[in-house]
Amino acid sequence: MSTTTDFIAELVRAANEIHLLSPAERRRLLERAAAVIAAQREILDLRDTVVPPSRGVVSDLDAMKQHAREGADVVVRSVLLLWAEEIRRLRILARE
Repeated sequence: MSTTTDFIAELVRAANEIHLLSPAERRRLLERAAAVIAAQREILDLRDTVVPPSRGVVSDLDAMKQHAREGADVVVRSVLLLWAEEIRRLRILARE
């Protein structure tokens, strides 16, 4: 498995066990996921790859990250799953 695949699995696992995560662990995962998405988008942009907009993923990752930090378990779970899917989608686009 690749590092990206491992991280996607970590996000999904965390979403399924959200009640076990401390606020610091939630923050770390959200910040790391936002950084990965931003880096993947930048790489695709440098390659002049057209990246279609993502349904359900807002362009302002910082606002979504802040909202998830302050939100209930269901909000954090949703953001983790959305971002796991976005990372997977961007990884697939980078391979094309």
